[in-house]
Amino acid sequence: MPNDRAGITQRMAAWLSKHGVAKNHKIIIGVSGGNDSMVLAECLLRCDHSIAIAHVNYQLRGEESEGDAQHVRAWCTSNSVHLHEMRAEMAGHSEGIQAEARRIRYGWFAELQTQLQSTPESPVYVATAHHADDQAETVLLHLLRSSDPMSLSGMPPVSPTQKLLRPFLDESRQELEQWAAQWKLAPREDSSNGKPDYLRNRLRHEVLPLLESLRPGAARHLARTAERFQPLAESSRQAVDDALNRCGLEQNGAFELNLKAWSAEPLRLEILHRLSRRFNVSAKATQEISVLTHDGIESGARFQSSTCTVIRDKQHLRWTSSHSPSS
Repeated sequence: MPNDRAGITQRMAAWLSKHGVAKNHKIIIGVSGGNDSMVLAECLLRCDHSIAIAHVNYQLRGEESEGDAQHVRAWCTSNSVHLHEMRAEMAGHSEGIQAEARRIRYGWFAELQTQLQSTPESPVYVATAHHADDQAETVLLHLLRSSDPMSLSGMPPVSPTQKLLRPFLDESRQELEQWAAQWKLAPREDSSNGKPDYLRNRLRHEVLPLLESLRPGAARHLARTAERFQPLAESSRQAVDDALNRCGLEQNGAFELNLKAWSAEPLRLEILHRLSRRFNVSAKATQEISVLTHDGIESGARFQSSTCTVIRDKQHLRWTSSHSPSS
């Protein structure tokens, strides 16, 4: 297909060039059959890029799921694009359906990347169709759920380790719907997206429309704030790592925090949260651990959980895993 010089394809070509993705680099596109992923597939095809499609059928919606798969097959056939299909067996793990599906999906994507990469010099990328509205929802989810302020950076446009691309983070859902109509893609609609069972769906259908009514452009503003926050978050994570190395010592899986050095660090609360994550302690419990750092706390005072023991020893806090021989 010849290059399509429509606005979104121009932006896509510029985005790929900016991030060092050449036309001969294979891109596996995760396509559900829905609006956003169909537009992504069509857009990359119109950019004359080397692509393959990956579709996962979770078999959760009966004929609707089969219809999604057939729709993706039909598009691939009509455009001579290679399709990889997976029928997932959902086990109903305690992590929840959405988290389980995500784990299955990305695990399979990684397997495909390994299979399709011919040489180390020929990277195989995975592209997903997350857009500005998805990013805004992610920021709001982290505000409500996460204790890590760095998570407000949302989803990065590129995840180098996974070779994961999110080229639509500056495109809105409405814009992608307009392109789908113009290209006559007739995307499928996932009925589960309207269910109020999931917090993300309520943010999408209730909270974001309210924010847009209060301040038009709120979703895009949140997405661009996340984009600006990403390098700041990366710098902050590095600063916490450096501070941790200055005021503590790791040995045999345990960690000894020097409280005199720690008290001089401006990011000292983040240091405690970093150690808590390392030893699988919840953010709420970190507040309890912080009490052990106060003046006047006697040696021997401790925090105990199923994963970790933290003991005050004069001017040190000793962290050990509960399964560690030294605990």
